[in-house]
Parts: sequence; structure tokens; C-alpha cells
Amino acid sequence: MKRRTLIQWIAALPAVLPFARLRVFAQPRELTPEAVAFLHEIAPTVLPASIAAAQLRTAVEKFVVWTRGYREGVALAHGYGHPRLQKSGASPVPVYLAQLSSLEADARARGGRWSALDPEARRALLDAAFVKAGVRNLPPRPLGQHVVADLMAHFFRSSEANDLCYHAAINREVCRPIQITTRRPAPMS
Repeated sequence: MKRRTLIQWIAALPAVLPFARLRVFAQPRELTPEAVAFLHEIAPTVLPASIAAAQLRTAVEKFVVWTRGYREGVALAHGYGHPRLQKSGASPVPVYLAQLSSLEADARARGGRWSALDPEARRALLDAAFVKAGVRNLPPRPLGQHVVADLMAHFFRSSEANDLCYHAAINREVCRPIQITTRRPAPMS
């Protein structure tokens, strides 16, 4: 084997091996079952009271599915007027886990489980957590600042929340033919 061929093989080796996955190998990639259960406890505090328990459960599960499907370094948007390509950052799951454990510890310090606290105490804990995380507004999409703000953004920016707001089957994020867009949406039952 020639020396040049050997050097080419050695230079090509990092492209074949999965070194990118090794740097985040120790970080959690998914929310734990305890964290998901705690999100289910928090959801009635931050999501509309007018939706049923099954819809609350579905909203949290869709958010959990979003966290599982999160990929780092994916191109987000660089449309008209945006010359720079933006890519998704690191997975927010490790930060989410720390924030949920902090909220749970704060709830225990106030007297027990999250669901046992009165609504004002829950809101006060969330306000303090949002201030600590620097959340000032509802983000346009989950940005990783705070898990509860991202849960809210995931729900309130969804097609289901839009339909709930207008009490009509608008299906904003669903692909549909142009003929349907000229008709008034059917009311929700």
C-alpha cells in the first residue's frame, strides 16, 4: 500500500465514524417518565381550562413527541430577506429536565405536589421560573428558554388551538385544496 493511499484512508476515517454523536452521549435525549408525568400536572395550570382532560393529555403528548423528534443542526429558515441560514441548536431536553425538577422542588417547598397547590401559588412559581429563564413573551415556537413556555407555545401556535379559539374547523396547518379556503369553516361540534 502506498503512503498516499494510507493518508487518504486516515483522512477519510472521521467522515465515516459517528464522532458527532459521542459529544452528547452522556446527555439525556428524552424526557423521563417522571418529567412527563409532571408536565401532565402542570398542563391544567397553563393551558385553557375550556379544553377537556383528554385534550390536555394529547397536547402534552404532542409536545413530548416534539422533544423526541428534535434534531440538532437542522436548517430552520432562510427565506426571502433572511440571507443567513439558521440552524436548530442543541437539544433542550437536559435544560427541560433541570427546569422541571426545579419546579417540582419549589412546589414541595411550598407544601407538596404541584396539583395540591392553589392556583395563585402555582402562578407565582411559574412567574419566578419565567423571570429566571428570561421569558418575557410567548415564543413563536419552542425555543428552549423554559419548558412550560415551550409547552404553551407548542399548543397555542398549533392548528388545534386556532380551531378552539374560533370554534370552527379551520385546520390552519393542514394542507387542503384552494376551493375549501374560499368557504366558511364548519363549526366545531
